[in-house]
Amino acid sequence: MNLENMPDQQKITTGFYYSLIPLAIAFWIGWGIKFGVWWDIGLYAVLVVMIGFGLIGGFVYGKQD
Repeated sequence: MNLENMPDQQKITTGFYYSLIPLAIAFWIGWGIKFGVWWDIGLYAVLVVMIGFGLIGGFVYGKQD
């Protein structure tokens, strides 16, 4: 196994954090279509946590050098 061809772990981690944002939007749309409820306190809590972790984690790992 050639370690020189391995992608940077920091970029992978940043990508996973940023992928939470479109996943949260897809979850919101899927929930709205499936149950017909677009805003609910539980749904809002899940979206805030997913988007918050996506933004904060992406910024933190994206700024490290």
